[in-house]
Amino acid sequence: MMQIVGLVYVAFLLLSVAGTTLRNMPLQLVANVTGFVLAVLLYRLFAPADPLLALALVPLAFIHYVIQGVGQVRADAGTQRLALLPFAAYLMVLGYLIAGSTFAPDALGVLIVLAGLAWLIAVVPGAPTWSTLAVVVFGVVAEVGLTIWLLTPPEL
Repeated sequence: MMQIVGLVYVAFLLLSVAGTTLRNMPLQLVANVTGFVLAVLLYRLFAPADPLLALALVPLAFIHYVIQGVGQVRADAGTQRLALLPFAAYLMVLGYLIAGSTFAPDALGVLIVLAGLAWLIAVVPGAPTWSTLAVVVFGVVAEVGLTIWLLTPPEL
């Protein structure tokens, strides 16, 4: 299951980067759908850590991707920035679940929680460009770290 989630994560990251870089709306929207599917898979993977809290991943992801999709279609940066609020909460919940699981490294959970907190900086209107760029880089590093961990088979 972990490797399937990791492969979906890779697809999501590639679609997100390609859609944003190419400014390709259909690709961005497919990335959003893939991100939601990823959230459902992450819920299934980490539900044993805390089933009720893990369930929060699904609506948080749904709200994030709907708001983000609307912002993308309208080319409205403000709406897209607003979408970062549920995304930040999603990452903080996910990080808590990772840290609370019996099979994932605690440090990875802490890293994801910190990435969620960092995304809140990007929501602040007028935040300096350097700080937003730092948040993006930190967030990408955290999510790529999670993806690599998911793709790495556990030692037997």
